[in-house]
Amino acid sequence: MKSRYLLLFLFAPLFSVIISSCSDDAPDKKVVAKSPQDVNKIAIEQLSKMLSANKQDSILVLQKDTLLCYGFFKQLYGAEPKLLFSDKGKWNPLGDTLYKLVKEARYYGLIPNDYRFTAIDTLYKNVYNKAEDDYDATSIAKLDLLLCDAYFKMGAHANKGRFYPDSLLIEWNPNKLDSNWYGVLIKGIKENKLRTSLDELEPKHEGYQFLKTELKKYIIENEKTDWDSISFIDIKDSTVFLAALKKRLLATKDYDSTVVGSDSVKMAAAIKSFQKKMNLEPDGKLGKLTKQAFGVSKEMSIRLMEMAMERWRWEQTEMPQKYFWVNIPAANLHIWERNNGKIDPRWKLKKHQREKIEQTVGQDTLVLYSNVVVGKPETQTPILKSKINFMLIYPYWTVPYSIAWKEILPAVQRDSSYLRRKNFEVINSKGEVMDTKKISWKKYNKSNLPFKFRQRIGDDNSLGVVKFNFNNKYGVYLHDTNSKRYFKTFYRYQSHGCIRLEKYWETAKFIMREDTVKTPYDTLATYFATPLQRQMNLKKTIPIYIRYYTSVADCTGLKRYIDIYRKDEKMAKLVYGANK
Repeated sequence: MKSRYLLLFLFAPLFSVIISSCSDDAPDKKVVAKSPQDVNKIAIEQLSKMLSANKQDSILVLQKDTLLCYGFFKQLYGAEPKLLFSDKGKWNPLGDTLYKLVKEARYYGLIPNDYRFTAIDTLYKNVYNKAEDDYDATSIAKLDLLLCDAYFKMGAHANKGRFYPDSLLIEWNPNKLDSNWYGVLIKGIKENKLRTSLDELEPKHEGYQFLKTELKKYIIENEKTDWDSISFIDIKDSTVFLAALKKRLLATKDYDSTVVGSDSVKMAAAIKSFQKKMNLEPDGKLGKLTKQAFGVSKEMSIRLMEMAMERWRWEQTEMPQKYFWVNIPAANLHIWERNNGKIDPRWKLKKHQREKIEQTVGQDTLVLYSNVVVGKPETQTPILKSKINFMLIYPYWTVPYSIAWKEILPAVQRDSSYLRRKNFEVINSKGEVMDTKKISWKKYNKSNLPFKFRQRIGDDNSLGVVKFNFNNKYGVYLHDTNSKRYFKTFYRYQSHGCIRLEKYWETAKFIMREDTVKTPYDTLATYFATPLQRQMNLKKTIPIYIRYYTSVADCTGLKRYIDIYRKDEKMAKLVYGANK
């Protein structure tokens, strides 16, 4: 079934060409109605011809338009079709609602023209020919089918997105959708509850729902303003550049002309304001990440938020009882647990906001929050889902091969004392510890390195005093670190791919909470103070999600982060394609 629909998606344009070229008497050849009383009758006749001319069970081809969702909505037309969305050449209430939903698809993080909005709008505006005083009945019939296909396609995209998440291939695969997705949409038409049906198909996660609200708010608030990206490449005239930067900061309401001081003081204050919005270090300087943030236009800002909504659609319908959530762009960890009706401690806001708190508190409680350090852009932390199955106190660090030949080997070749200073052992293929003084390091290279480097346990180990293990093909894990200075900075993209954890002790206590009879917290503290390796297996594994969200929202508002790996930028280009 899956391959069938994928083939239909890939070859639909070909079907369209074949069918339209083989039919001399195309069923959608223009037929007009001369009076409002005849419009419905003649349009229904044209609708019947279009449907009867179709030879495919799953798709409907109308000249250049291939309706992929036809197999799911054809039952609505039945043996004796009728118009669903118009009456006498004008939208009926159902059609008016659906037209507006497609027009406002961006409020769902979707693209109106993915559902042929421009074509639908143009057709509708030309249904009545004032000069001839007649109605295009063929267009009315076609509009009905186009609008119905738009509704079902939009419902599918709102439900599970537009991609294969692993490969980022744009797809049409109904098998991945909620089992009764089309039943929900059909019910929406029959009960005249189109918006309710679309909303029912969307993810129920708080992160998605809050982000949807913030996206609509952002679009409306910025509707009458515009700004483009700022380029820092080959600046030839600093005066012109600063004028463009000031204009941008004025458009985003960051530049405050009432600030006391010189132009440079006002500009620094404006840059700080902008940096705070992007969760960057507010130093008022045009550093690397600040420049990247200024490279985003208003349109791209909206698209990046849309990509975050797309990622939410890939998440499972319901999250586990407790789980770890690492967001790479934010470089932080949240540990969530089902709260059983308790007030979420996130919402420690002012007294006048208590009512809002009670309305927005969700099903999950934030048990622990911690800054983390994630991979550099060149050594990225992977997006994955796994389960934490044990923690290793005082772990060895066996250096990955790529780091071994790129970094460790050159360092040893420059300075033979490097291994001793960094507390490394050299292990041969038999697992034996080698005498480093007897190794001729100069003769080894990338293609000839028969050793492994292993860092001894201790406080100065790169993994720190504890590693939280979860199985994955990338060989990454969550761990303490001997390099803690980055936790207090905004630029926490410094690792080789693993995730360095600031609150490792609090995390260990949470993990072992259900095992305190066997291992009391004071015993655990003793283990952490004693440099002896111990593996603590979990009674119940805990899911961990490593995700990539550049836009995050909760009841406190919208938080935006730099697209550090440019993953959302790449996704946006794939989604928008020619609509750049």
